[in-house]
Amino acid sequence: MIKLFKKKEEAPKQQLNKSDWPTHVLTLDGKNFDEFIEKYPLSIVDFWAPWCGPCKAMLPRLRRLERLFQGKVAFGRLNTEQEKEIAKRYNIMGIPHFGFFRYGKKIGMVTGVKSVGDMTTSIESYLSKYA
Repeated sequence: MIKLFKKKEEAPKQQLNKSDWPTHVLTLDGKNFDEFIEKYPLSIVDFWAPWCGPCKAMLPRLRRLERLFQGKVAFGRLNTEQEKEIAKRYNIMGIPHFGFFRYGKKIGMVTGVKSVGDMTTSIESYLSKYA
């Protein structure tokens, strides 16, 4: 007897309204990190530390990107000094580190100081793959 198995399809994610998207870069910690990365079809987490000069340089760029991709991408920042366990879980070895997540699954990363244009190219690439 031959058994045929249907491929288990991913459960459809709830459609988000415009009001469900954050309107600024969210500060993440151990209490809200998992909920944040699981909620959105594309979220970007900036792993940073207060002593990191390049991390400070990226914050205004991240805010600019948040305005450019409002309603398409959720942006958050996680202080790796305060949340060492989360940084360890994602094997963050250098900062600034930008983790790209799709409904909780890490799908990519960018490390180092990047221009708004470079980040826009990366983000648009992920949006086209997962739209």
